[in-house]
Amino acid sequence: MMPAHEEQREFSRMRLDTKVILATTKERLEGVCRNLSVRGGLMEVTAGKCQVGEEWRLVLPSADSSVEPLKATAAVPRVEPGLATDKVALILNEVR
Repeated sequence: MMPAHEEQREFSRMRLDTKVILATTKERLEGVCRNLSVRGGLMEVTAGKCQVGEEWRLVLPSADSSVEPLKATAAVPRVEPGLATDKVALILNEVR
């Protein structure tokens, strides 16, 4: 049996507090990436902007200009609504 304090996900998440850009053909918004793994992440964005089932293009800029930003398409499986911001879970696809 695995101790309760150990990560039970297939891929562990790296905690972050960095800018993220989400875009569709109609909208662009900035938020904060709270954590990230090989397959997904948790973003915090303006309330009401993301809905379950949507697909977004994600850009996670690099702090170092010599390193390319992380780019991916991302599907929204879950949104935790808040007053000013929502927590949006993303499944990352086509990571570049």
